[in-house]
Amino acid sequence: MKSLLNTVDILLGHFARGFTVVFLYIVISLIAVTSLLLIPFSFFEYNAGLSDLDLVELGLFILLIAAVWRFYNRCFNLKWAKWRAIKRFVFVVAFAELLYMFFYAVYLIIELADQGVLGVEILDRHADFESFLSSLVIIAAIYAGTPLPPFYLNKEKQPKDEAGDTFSDGTSEKSESASLVG
Repeated sequence: MKSLLNTVDILLGHFARGFTVVFLYIVISLIAVTSLLLIPFSFFEYNAGLSDLDLVELGLFILLIAAVWRFYNRCFNLKWAKWRAIKRFVFVVAFAELLYMFFYAVYLIIELADQGVLGVEILDRHADFESFLSSLVIIAAIYAGTPLPPFYLNKEKQPKDEAGDTFSDGTSEKSESASLVG
């Protein structure tokens, strides 16, 4: 009886974990896709086509394309799997959007505390700046979340004993100060 309950517990645990992971991947993917799609849609707010764009919006759109290209170019140069690159990209965008929305919610709570009531005019007051800042945060997060190669690559692998002191003048003998430290 105890082994049957243990088996059922393990099966339920795996099911709950799998359901939670799939649910989180779906929610995080929806957040990332929605926030990325809303960037160009916020630029074309008056449905006037390309004449609707000003230079700041055009610059942000170019920066977004450049940041996404840089991200995936670095991923493929580092020979990352496609799934790993997509997963990292989605997590970076979703995290940036959730962090931005947290601070925006704090701003709205402060406005509610000051005024006692929230109206549409509060949301419209800084709509252009909010759209610009949201786009800029996402672009900065993509840029910062881009995988990078190691800063320093040691091309020849030497055993630790033969490597010598890195603070010396190139000889393999350890200096006195380095031996005291490490």
